[in-house]
Order: sequence, then C-alpha cells, then structure tokens
Amino acid sequence: MLLWGHTGSGKSSTINTLMRFYEFQKGSIEIDGHDIREYRQQELRKKLGLVLQEPYLFYGDIASNIRMFDQKMTDLQIKQAAEFVQADKFIADLPETYHQQVSERGMTYSAGQRQLLAFARTIVRDPKILILDEATANLDTQTEKLIQKSLAKMRKNRTTIIVAHRLSTIEDADLILVLDHGQIVERGTHQQLLELHGQYIKMYQLQHQQNK
Repeated sequence: MLLWGHTGSGKSSTINTLMRFYEFQKGSIEIDGHDIREYRQQELRKKLGLVLQEPYLFYGDIASNIRMFDQKMTDLQIKQAAEFVQADKFIADLPETYHQQVSERGMTYSAGQRQLLAFARTIVRDPKILILDEATANLDTQTEKLIQKSLAKMRKNRTTIIVAHRLSTIEDADLILVLDHGQIVERGTHQQLLELHGQYIKMYQLQHQQNK
C-alpha cells in the first residue's frame, strides 16, 4: 500500500499514529481484526518494522547497529540480514567488516550505505508489517536503483506501507491512498486512479513532466 500526497497532507502523521507515537481519540486501526490499542506497545513494535527517510546510526560498529542492543541476536542472524538486503557487499570491503567502527550518525558512510544498514536492522526482526517512510527520498537516482532489489526482497510476502513521492515506487503498489489535509480523497491502483482523472493524475503528470 502506498500513501501519496503533497507535503502536509498527513502521510507521516498516519504512520506515527499506526506506530502509536501519537495516540488517537476517534476511530480505530486494526491488525488481524484487533485494535492496535489492544497490543502492548512492545508487542506492537515487534510486528512493525519502520525505515525512515534519514536513518540514524549509533556509535559502535556495524554489528551493534544492526543488533540494536538486542544481545540475544546472534552474529549469524546479523550476517543473514545484511546478506538479505545486499548490505554484505559493501561490509565485506571494510577493513574490519562487521566490526568496522561507526561514528555518531554514521557520517563516514554514504547515504546509500546508511540506508542499507537501516534495512538490515529492520529485516533482522522479521516484521509482519514493513513501513517505509520516504526511505529513498535522500538518495540520488543511481543509488536508489542499486537498492531497489533490496527493497523488493524486503517487501515480498509481507504487508508493506510506503510513504513516497517518487514515480519509481508508485506504479506497482496494489493500493494507493491519496491524502489531502489529513483525508483520503482517492484510492485504487495506479491505473484506476489515472482513469478517475482526479487529484492523483494531476500530481502524477506534474512529476512526470519534472522528471523528463
């Protein structure tokens, strides 16, 4: 599922509510027929995997940044997660591989490398629902293309909610929700929304012109 809309339309607020960073007073959000407020927050967070636009890396090494303070997680699990998202390729080139030092915010690594580590950090916990909040927005087009295979593998066989604005993430979504001022104003597949000749097609055509 893709959430699409102008800046300020409510995309990130929707995600924050789903993650229970915000509590809501009306309506309900359900997972498998159960209101998310029925789950303990720790249990809910285990079901949800969130990758943000700007991943935050902590001081330590590669392995600890994937492990994220979970000492029960084995080195094998960490390596398998890195291989799954294809982060292992750049890690193998580092002098100390998984024990390579990471400075605060990981600024010695490229934006693409930081994002791949964020993918590995998320996928190692095998979330039931994957949430990508503008996860490729800060990447140049070439780097984004390189990690599309990683994204495709992460999305396979799990519910995925994507907040995005680039055309590359739009057309293959099985459901697109168009938001405007906190409201869902259109919904459907890419083709269905084009045929509506509503707000979606105007935004789509504008982006298509800008990318020519």
